[in-house]
Amino acid sequence: MLLIQIILPFILLLVQAQTGSYTLKQDLEKDLKQLSTTSVFIDDNTSASPSVQTIAHDLQLFGVIASIDLTNSKYSQSSNGKHTVQQWQFPEGSIKTITQIETSINLDTVVTQRYLENRAPTQHRIQNKFTFRTYAVSTSDGLQHLYYMTEAEQGLLEYRTGDRRVQVNYPEKKEGLSDILPKVEQDVSNVLSAMLKQ
Repeated sequence: MLLIQIILPFILLLVQAQTGSYTLKQDLEKDLKQLSTTSVFIDDNTSASPSVQTIAHDLQLFGVIASIDLTNSKYSQSSNGKHTVQQWQFPEGSIKTITQIETSINLDTVVTQRYLENRAPTQHRIQNKFTFRTYAVSTSDGLQHLYYMTEAEQGLLEYRTGDRRVQVNYPEKKEGLSDILPKVEQDVSNVLSAMLKQ
C-alpha cells in the first residue's frame, strides 16, 4: 500500500505531462456561475436581443469540447512571449486541433484622463495582473470554428461559433482591462493564424 502511495503521484505527473493542463471545463463553470450573478451588456452580431440564457445555451457546445478525451491526441506546448500555447492534435475525426493559449500580463501604466469641462487633465496609475485564457478549435477543413476567451477574474469576454461573435461587457470592469484587451486579442489572433498555417 505504501508503494502505491509513493508511485501514484509520479504516475499522475507523467500522465499530466503527456496531456497538458486543459482548463476549458473549469473556465466554463466559473464563467457561467459569474454570468448568473452579474448583469452584463451583450453584443451579438446575429441577434438584436441577446440574453444570458442564449449565452448559456451556446456554451453547451463548448461544454462538449471541454469533455473531449485527450488521451489519443498528440500534445505539444510552446511559449511565445507572454503566451503559453498548448495544443492537442487529433489524427482522426472532424476536430483537427484544440489550442489553449494562456496570456499573463502584469500591467503597470499611467493613463491621462481628459475632461470636457475646463479642468486640467489628470494622470492615473494602473497596476493590475491579468490572466487570459483563449481556446480555439479548428476542424479538418482547416478553419477555426470555435473560439472562447476569458479572463481569470473578470470572466467570459468573447466567444465565436462560426460567423457568430458574442462579446460580453461588464458594468464594473477590471481596472486596465479596456487598455490592454485590444492588444491581447490581436496578439492571440496572430498566434492562432501562425499555428493554422503550420
